[in-house]
Amino acid sequence: MIRIRLRRRGTHTEHLFATFRRFLWEVLFPIRRHIMAVIALMLVVSSVVLVLNQRLPFPSPGESILLDPTDWSLLFHRDPPLPARPDMRSPGPSIGGSTFVQPPLAILLYRAHAGDTMSGIATKLGMDIDTISSMNRVEGRGVHNVTVGETLRIPSQNGITLTLAPDFDGQCRTYGVSPEDVLAANALSRAQLWTGMRLFFPGVQHTGYARSLAVGVGVALPIHGWESSPYGWRADPFTGQRSHHSGVDLAAPEGSPIKSATDGVVIAAGYDGMLGNYVEVRAQLGYSYVYGHMSTILARDGARVATGSLLGLVGHTGYATGPHLHFEVRLNGVPQNPRNYLPGIR
Repeated sequence: MIRIRLRRRGTHTEHLFATFRRFLWEVLFPIRRHIMAVIALMLVVSSVVLVLNQRLPFPSPGESILLDPTDWSLLFHRDPPLPARPDMRSPGPSIGGSTFVQPPLAILLYRAHAGDTMSGIATKLGMDIDTISSMNRVEGRGVHNVTVGETLRIPSQNGITLTLAPDFDGQCRTYGVSPEDVLAANALSRAQLWTGMRLFFPGVQHTGYARSLAVGVGVALPIHGWESSPYGWRADPFTGQRSHHSGVDLAAPEGSPIKSATDGVVIAAGYDGMLGNYVEVRAQLGYSYVYGHMSTILARDGARVATGSLLGLVGHTGYATGPHLHFEVRLNGVPQNPRNYLPGIR
């Protein structure tokens, strides 16, 4: 008898699997160490890119640059003097045989994310908070309030943004910077200046109370309470008619201590038909602060007070429906929104 052996032909899938196995064994296995090294390198590079994306002031795809400087390294120089571009070279002080002029200002647009604060952004970019605050918050108003999605202007060098005074040269002398440097930084000529415009003054910072306001520490919470009525238009609590509220009401238990929000001099301490028992403290730069509806006044007219000094106790004297502090911020006698100055109102 003749026996015939039939060899079973492999399926297409088995052939593919066998080919793939030979590929792994003959090609990839010998170079497995090299492959692992490449993967490790890619992981390291990815980590570095992610860190740099968080720390360096380069725009993400949704952000853009208003003015592209010659060299982005300008962003990392705290001291502005760098060589001028050939087409912008102008006479200047000669140092070591080279002529230096003020570099032009570049501005980066930064979109605020959840958890961002003005001080945190300044720290991340290695800049003075005064620089970023003054460019985005006039005289520090609202420096505590950064909204998610808000676009902030980030300058390429330290300095402050000021409102141009009628005497430009005098303003430059006050801050110790030459008019030529200010003009060069802003890429402007004298003919383009006008009183009231916002100008960047390079290499200088606010001092004294102006700096305290700019960086958000010029006004402290006068009481541990919560906001019961905001600044602005509202329905009158007694008549229901639309009226303008010139301050913010901070509710607190009767008799709670009211402390001075800033250093200054008490310029009024008495009774008013609307404010009840009240105290007004005059600070610097035209600012004054009003504390109303006190049950008891503990500060005398003419007294010098410091931040945290006891001024009185919470009450509901005058035009009030319950115990609270009516707190006003006035600039040259004009009421301002206290939320632009107070940190952490609840």
